[in-house]
Amino acid sequence: MARPILIIEDDPDIAEVLRYSLEARKFETRVALTGREGLSASLDKNRPPLLILLDQLLPEMNGLEICRRVRREPSTARIPIIMVTAKASEADAARAKAAGVDDYVTKPFSVRRVMERISALLHPIDAGRALKIL
Repeated sequence: MARPILIIEDDPDIAEVLRYSLEARKFETRVALTGREGLSASLDKNRPPLLILLDQLLPEMNGLEICRRVRREPSTARIPIIMVTAKASEADAARAKAAGVDDYVTKPFSVRRVMERISALLHPIDAGRALKIL
């Protein structure tokens, strides 16, 4: 079983767009609609995520706290995390980077841009070649 890309997003429509786009590109996905559910799925030792797409504003626990907790665990510390959020200020992006996110995409976003960022994190050496197949 392939490791899934974990989508932690409380807006079901946005989560569905991301899920559909990833599965169309043959990625396995998993969706969590709350912060607590997302943290649990992030730390799942039986099925750890390949990459996490993380909203910042979530019910029950915010994305920054999820990121910090994922980074504290040795088994998950290196999982790539892309924050996909409506918080667009430079200060918000700096706080996210300080919490440990690898990339920061603001809403509204283009699906292509998110897929490019995923490709760059999963295949940094082949990112240019991988973008051609997206």
